[in-house]
Amino acid sequence: MNRTRFATMLFTFALVTAFAAAASAMPSVGTLEISGGYAKSSLNAAAPFSTDSPKGGMTFGGGYFRSIAPKTSWGMEVSYDNLGSMNWNDGTDDHTTSIHMLRVSPELRMNFGAPVGPSFCAQAGAGYYSVSLKDEDTTASTNLTASDGKFGFNLGAGVGFPVGPKTKLNLMGNYHTVSTPGNSTNYMNIRAGLGLSL
Repeated sequence: MNRTRFATMLFTFALVTAFAAAASAMPSVGTLEISGGYAKSSLNAAAPFSTDSPKGGMTFGGGYFRSIAPKTSWGMEVSYDNLGSMNWNDGTDDHTTSIHMLRVSPELRMNFGAPVGPSFCAQAGAGYYSVSLKDEDTTASTNLTASDGKFGFNLGAGVGFPVGPKTKLNLMGNYHTVSTPGNSTNYMNIRAGLGLSL
């Protein structure tokens, strides 16, 4: 594991631990969420050799949200978004390139609808995205890896269905854009998960 990735994971763990400790000290009721799903990017990672984009992959993560008004809550989310891999040829060698994101972002959420039954929400957030890329030259049997921390933001919407007194099944879709030199990396993820009221 390289030093950048280890530092990112350590930073994420410290941030989530500090946030959870602060949240647990507050008297307001919060919601702990866990989710998983699929992420897909339109990024052309092998231009100009290929017009394909990565195939997409698994995304999973968690978050904590706390109510600040009857219809508004704020919180913190952490997720791993695998954008998948793609195969391409540079005219001489065959390559496989894969991309993934590690995200830590504060979020603001607006809830719509009645307090009882299905509820709809809109969400927006911005924060830290650790962008990692791995290129494997399958002809020469060599690997190139690179990672960097970037600023990004996301917009999303979803719906929650009560499945218990303190539990909801959540479905959420988010569009992410991450600043990269000369271009932005844009991707979508669709997740399903559980929200547990504390």
